[in-house]
Amino acid sequence: MVSPTVVKSESLKKNEPIYLLSEYDEDRKIRSKWLKCLLYAVLILTLVFTIQLLIERRENVGEIDRYQKMFNDFLVKFNRSYETPEELEYRLSIFRENVREFEEEERKNPGVDFDVNHFTDRTNFELKTIVPQIKIRNETARIHKQLYQEGESRPASFDWRHYGVVTSVKNQGQCGSCWAFAATAAIESQFAIRRRYLVELSEQEMVDCDSRSHGCNGGVPLYAMEFVKRKGLETEDDYPYQGHETHQCRLDTKSRRVFIDDYGQLQQNEDFIAEWVSRIGPVTFHMNVIKSMFSYRSGIFNPSSQDCQTRSTGAHAMTIVGYGVERSQPYWIVKNSWSKSWGEGGYMRLARGVNACGVAQYVAAPIIL
Repeated sequence: MVSPTVVKSESLKKNEPIYLLSEYDEDRKIRSKWLKCLLYAVLILTLVFTIQLLIERRENVGEIDRYQKMFNDFLVKFNRSYETPEELEYRLSIFRENVREFEEEERKNPGVDFDVNHFTDRTNFELKTIVPQIKIRNETARIHKQLYQEGESRPASFDWRHYGVVTSVKNQGQCGSCWAFAATAAIESQFAIRRRYLVELSEQEMVDCDSRSHGCNGGVPLYAMEFVKRKGLETEDDYPYQGHETHQCRLDTKSRRVFIDDYGQLQQNEDFIAEWVSRIGPVTFHMNVIKSMFSYRSGIFNPSSQDCQTRSTGAHAMTIVGYGVERSQPYWIVKNSWSKSWGEGGYMRLARGVNACGVAQYVAAPIIL
């Protein structure tokens, strides 16, 4: 340790020392200042970190409160209840994750709205049971020239709903019977166009009786039309929908039934399909389904081809009842079977002209002469 320097002065009393700052004292003073500055910096950083943490926690709490409120509203709107508190908590976690997913999709696709509906508390597995994957064999396109005349111009937009030949939106429930609903919707409209009588027909009959399809495990609208050509369809009142397979065909051959004269698969060309729809009537189609479609609310749904190929949860059949254009974007008017609480009152506008998720690949049309 360095001893302090002692300097004697003649003007001072004898033997009275004066202590001056040494180099060591100067260094210690500088270090003290740096330590204070460092301490202040640490305190400031700690304070900033603490404030940030509190803000994040508050945001997280707010986010949790937001999901909880949305879930509470969902329970009331859809009259949902669960058997145990554990299931309630489980469904809340699924609901929260599904909301996060469709909100992210909404950010990626600003022209489409997604929202909470009766699917939002369902697991991926439960959603897949509604859209079972099934192999479909391409059929040779058969076009009746007496019904379809090439060269005629078609309107820029067309909607069969405006003509009173489309029945109300139905609900297939958890049964994978979309194929029956799609075929029935097209046949109902074709019958109304040709016979001027709109009547709701039985999907349950096809679920129970069409042996070429697989009931709640999927089917093919084209095969359903073949069945209707041979056996006919009873009305919904006479053969009501159950939402599950009964494993017993209760077709009453003495009851009033609707038959079709023929059916066919259309060319894989969306302009041709639009011409058919505007001149002949609604048609059915199959498409790959990505998860965000379950949360669709409004807008023109236009999934990328990559999403359709890599993120498909299954296949789904629906009915095209018209088409239109919005801000230079062509679209199909699609009738679904997921209830009126889904989409635009049970309908969807699907991008047209881009073969969205394979919309043009398996298009089938019923024919009544």
